[in-house]
Amino acid sequence: MRLVLIIIGLASIGSIGAQVTGVLSFDDYMDRVREHHPVTYQADLLSDMAASTKRIARGGFDPKIEGSFDHKSFNETNYYALSQGALKVPTWYGVDLKAGYDRSSGQYFNNSDFLPSRGLWNLGISVPLGKGFVIDERRAALQRADIYRNETDQERIIMVNQVLYDAATNYLNWQVAWEFYQIALEGQELATLRFEGTKVSYQNGDVPAIDTLESFISLQSRQLDFQKAVQDLENTVLGLNNFLWEDGVIPLEVDRSTRPSPMEMDMMSRSVDSLSLVQDIWLVTHPELLLYDYKIDNLNLDQRLAREELKPDLRVQYNPLVAVAEDALFDQFSSNNFKLGVNLSYPILQRKERGKIALNDLKIRDTEFERTLKNQDLSVKLDTYRNNINQTQDQLTLIVATVENYNRMLIAENRKFQIGESSIFLVNTRENKYLESRYKRVDASRKLLLNRMIYLLFSGQLGEVI
Repeated sequence: MRLVLIIIGLASIGSIGAQVTGVLSFDDYMDRVREHHPVTYQADLLSDMAASTKRIARGGFDPKIEGSFDHKSFNETNYYALSQGALKVPTWYGVDLKAGYDRSSGQYFNNSDFLPSRGLWNLGISVPLGKGFVIDERRAALQRADIYRNETDQERIIMVNQVLYDAATNYLNWQVAWEFYQIALEGQELATLRFEGTKVSYQNGDVPAIDTLESFISLQSRQLDFQKAVQDLENTVLGLNNFLWEDGVIPLEVDRSTRPSPMEMDMMSRSVDSLSLVQDIWLVTHPELLLYDYKIDNLNLDQRLAREELKPDLRVQYNPLVAVAEDALFDQFSSNNFKLGVNLSYPILQRKERGKIALNDLKIRDTEFERTLKNQDLSVKLDTYRNNINQTQDQLTLIVATVENYNRMLIAENRKFQIGESSIFLVNTRENKYLESRYKRVDASRKLLLNRMIYLLFSGQLGEVI
């Protein structure tokens, strides 16, 4: 990148200001914006946030170690000492596995807490046969994390596209202001030369005094135009500084001597033409429309959970029991030693559950309507700006021809003036028309490039093209 960074001093504690000098081309400028603007760093944070959300969701399937110890002693009597330890392993299919060790001692405790003296091993499995068999909150959280990751990918594209568009339009404004400055400078120089020449001609008696006043008024008008052009150019440079950074934290400044590259009228034209040919095909993958798709995916996930609530909450737990042998860690296994549990709950009227289902259906339909409206809105905007591009191209072609014709008229009027067949007023009039046509040509060029940028912004493809 052809950027010369000159350190000019400390802008604040911990930050350094720098200037960009020379010719700053559009490609170099946009590369710096893409790589160093704070928004691009913020957009990257979205991916990190999605990864952290996925890690949180995976935590719902982490194995868990549990332990407890309960002891009572009074008047030198050991009432009871109960200790338990277990390892729980949740699985994707809603089945929970458990392995544990229990031991009890003492003189007073519940009969159900009585265990062999060396303790008791238990292996367990808990299976949901109703609610939670197809999907539960843990599995839903993991799926939501995947949806959120897809959402952040599209949000990142939207954020980057917007900042690139803002940066590109500011650079375009800089180019326009520079072109206007050049035209105003040329107009002022021409008016100055004419005024000086008219004064000499008046002193020689070739022209009347009114011609000097005519040329002087023209010079004053051109000077005002030039001052306005200088002001606009400086303002566009200041606006450009919002987008020039180093590593997202050090702001850069464009030196007043820095110049933009010339306006390229073919810029982005091929990309716009290619996209417009298959607009209906790629529009379905537009980032904003995909966000609606992912919102619907989330709502469908809520609906699956709501429908799961209609099922009875039936969970079966089975725990084989194995004692500790005198000379081994595990005694001989017997299928007669086990614990079995069945839990059942079921809301009779299910008004809450059915209300959730009905509400989710309405939310899904509402989001589908929003997506349809957004799709139509984007389609109309793209067609509108494509039409603007075509019309502006035709207008620019006509204006370019007009500039050439005004230039011919000015050359002819100057020749007539030199041979005494014209006047200062006519020369000024022809020159003003010529300069105005050049302003119009630059403005039409700006509109054409701006319409292309807007088309690419609404297409969601700006970041791929620039």
